[in-house]
Amino acid sequence: MILVLSNRNHKMTEKDFKILISKKQRGLLNKKEEAILFSFEKKMLAKNRKDIFLNEKHKLKIQQDIYSKIIHTKQKTISSGWIKVAGFLIVALTIGSVGWYTSLQSDKVNSKQTVAKILSKEVSYGKKLTFILPDGSRVKLNSGSKIKYPEVFNDSIREVTLSGEAFFEIKEDSLFPFIVKTASLSTRVLGTTFNIKDYEDENEVAVTLATGKISVGVKGEENIILSPSYQLNFNKSTQSLKKQKINLDDFLGWKDGILRFDNEKLSTAVIKLEKWFNVKIKLQNKQYENCSFTGVFKDASLERILENITFVKTNLKYKIISSEEVEISGFCNN
Repeated sequence: MILVLSNRNHKMTEKDFKILISKKQRGLLNKKEEAILFSFEKKMLAKNRKDIFLNEKHKLKIQQDIYSKIIHTKQKTISSGWIKVAGFLIVALTIGSVGWYTSLQSDKVNSKQTVAKILSKEVSYGKKLTFILPDGSRVKLNSGSKIKYPEVFNDSIREVTLSGEAFFEIKEDSLFPFIVKTASLSTRVLGTTFNIKDYEDENEVAVTLATGKISVGVKGEENIILSPSYQLNFNKSTQSLKKQKINLDDFLGWKDGILRFDNEKLSTAVIKLEKWFNVKIKLQNKQYENCSFTGVFKDASLERILENITFVKTNLKYKIISSEEVEISGFCNN
């Protein structure tokens, strides 16, 4: 049996097809093989997917059922069983089985097409969270951040909404772009790793690209393309944009438990510490605006960081009032 699996009429034998399906179940497909299977599916469904599937969620469930049946059949027999299963798969993807189709028509009569449920993840100050999106992309949320996304992405775009800071590792898919929206901007990618920081209580927004390429759009401005190790800064007050080359470690260390201060003013460092440790830090002297320091801390406690700051700035003192409140007093020796 010969299967036509691409727009370029690349022909593949039943044996080749069997190998690809088996590799898919074990998560061993390379990008080229994924593209071949995806192209096959798109081609087979092009004319009748509206009649076969209620929505994307239903489509994914059917696919999972098919692949599980294939593996189950493979365990029973390797020869004739595969011919039957391969034939079953083609029929299912092309016109749908009688059972599915009948069930679908009944569902259409009794209910309207459903809209994907919106899910959300939220991280309080002092914590972080790593999780996987429905398409397999990985997200790490920083302290005080929230993200919203559909339970199942639709068949044209992958879109999430972010408030706060997150690092994304996007699963590559050239046909379905991935978009991250914040209150200030929209970032569009195909497959890459990048960081977005846009807290409601902070004036500066930053999009930092680690690998790949992204397009960042701000209302009223042309989209800006970023290459690796570049960052786009947006000032909410002045509505100004700045693109600059940066050291990735200075901005992405948070996801690995690293707090970095590079000649940073104490007033802005306090904001980081408050989010990181979920505490309120009170500064007794306004003069601290011009007090700056440098330091790198990995998995360090708040007390250790404060000890280091006051060791360098000998006229500063700190007092831990409670687990949620700290006071810094004295004078800064620049």
